[in-house]
Amino acid sequence: MTIQRKKLPIAALERIDDLCAEFERRWQANQPLTIEAVISAELPEDERDLLLSELLVLEIDYRRRNGESPAVEEYIERFPGNARTIRGAFGLEPGKGRGFTPPDIEQIAKLFPALEIISLLGAGGMGAVYQARQKGLDRLVALKILPEEFGHDVKFALRFTREARTLAKLNHPNIVSVFEFGNVDNVYYFLMEFVDGSTLRDVVGAGQLAPEHALAIVPHLCDALQYAHDQGFVHRDIKPENILLAKDGAVKIADFGLSRIVGNEDQATSLTQTHQVLGTPRYMAPEQFEGSHRVDHRADIYSLGVVFYEMLTGELPVGRFEAPSQKVHIDVRLDEVVLRTLEREPHRRYQAAGEIKSDLQSISSTRESALAPTVVQGTRENLSGKAGMPFPAMSLEQQETAARLLLSRRELMDRVRNSLRPLRSGQIIQILIGIALIILGAQCWTRNTGVPHRLICGVILHVYGVVVIGAAGHVLTRIGRMDYSKPVEQVREMLDRVRKAYLLVGPLIGFPWWLMWIPVSVAIGFDAVLYPYCFWLSLAIGIPGMALSLWLYLRVLNSKESSAEKWRKKFAGESLAKAYMTLEEIERARID
Repeated sequence: MTIQRKKLPIAALERIDDLCAEFERRWQANQPLTIEAVISAELPEDERDLLLSELLVLEIDYRRRNGESPAVEEYIERFPGNARTIRGAFGLEPGKGRGFTPPDIEQIAKLFPALEIISLLGAGGMGAVYQARQKGLDRLVALKILPEEFGHDVKFALRFTREARTLAKLNHPNIVSVFEFGNVDNVYYFLMEFVDGSTLRDVVGAGQLAPEHALAIVPHLCDALQYAHDQGFVHRDIKPENILLAKDGAVKIADFGLSRIVGNEDQATSLTQTHQVLGTPRYMAPEQFEGSHRVDHRADIYSLGVVFYEMLTGELPVGRFEAPSQKVHIDVRLDEVVLRTLEREPHRRYQAAGEIKSDLQSISSTRESALAPTVVQGTRENLSGKAGMPFPAMSLEQQETAARLLLSRRELMDRVRNSLRPLRSGQIIQILIGIALIILGAQCWTRNTGVPHRLICGVILHVYGVVVIGAAGHVLTRIGRMDYSKPVEQVREMLDRVRKAYLLVGPLIGFPWWLMWIPVSVAIGFDAVLYPYCFWLSLAIGIPGMALSLWLYLRVLNSKESSAEKWRKKFAGESLAKAYMTLEEIERARID
């Protein structure tokens, strides 16, 4: 059995973790221990094998930092019989790709009977996260599990255990809390704080983040990072996906899974796999991307700068990028803050996250008339109320209110979008009906070119099917042009266009059915409708009925009476009515 297939209890993993931490502290203090001095002959064989593999990684890494060039052969001579473990420490053992399909809710519920599993929140190659409720405490939690196969990989289990213990030590309002961790039937899990809201990625991707919102969010991130750095932790993967915005306005950093204990400002540590690049390339500091051993808390500051730049401009600072004020109307003093966080050399960046917050608070509390205010580009006149008037600086409390309104607005706009789904589905069904009519008409006239009445009825159906499809496409196009990131007034204008298009094409589709049933009957072979008595009776009823319906419809459509508006809403249907009601709710809450 290989080391990856052995099982060890949590207590054993924690013992190994503590030994590795002490081993690394001694190396940092220039009082290095040898691996042989740490590994005790009294340790069980399984624990000894895993401890050896971890200590090998650490010793090799620190020797390389000191300018040495350790060789595989040297360690094989020191530890005969452990050649595979040694090759793994040098990164010479090929890894195995792992696919992961998250268990369904029923399977997870059986593993965790004390929890009420509500839904799957997300999944990736390294595990899945579920929303759950702790029955005893009646609170919502997030349950993070690893793929079951990792339950047999003791090295991965050690890294997981270390991550959980690290996270459990971080107690800050802007960091997602870990309540519990463990192993159930070879499934390792975290029980974490559930944050009801969105990721920053969702908000940025939807184009709903204004500069003042960014100024409300960043100070909270600075608080969280300053606390973590003071405790000796580096996140290493700050990005919008790992920043959660709760509906109550709280900002929290999630997933300190890539963090490692650091000894001091000048010497970074990394308890396992220090030779690997950790993080997300687009947000990584240069020294982190290059795999440098000098990665410390300042890498988080660089990543925060990338996130800040993206929040302000909607773009990533790639290559030769412009200062934020060149892309959006913001206080030009913010350029210095953002660009300083993005310095390539760590010593030229901010040296502490708290310094960024202090500078932002200073900018928010003081305003020079010569500097551009921090507003959304293109909406300066709307926000100031009068062209040329300066936009007042927002206090931190006002900015936090703006952040809460942002999330409320996003949730309400999602309701507007969802309200239009039935209308969209109806238009898709209408397209399918149009296709069916075209097929029915085509088979009627193409097979009966010598029969005048069937030829005429088939062509009528064919043309009508094209009109039905065109009308549905017109409405779908209007729905597709809805941009929910725009101000409420503009969203209402776009919704008006959808309603106008729907009301315009409605008569073209609905009223012809006073007569359209005649060619449909002929197309399916029921020619009896063309017998003179039946045909003329149908026309006598259908033509006046269609004309009267159209006259009443146009009268209501063009009337300016208040009662006519109620009828127009009824004609537009429940889907559009719900969308308008939600917009009115947004306007009543004064959320732009």
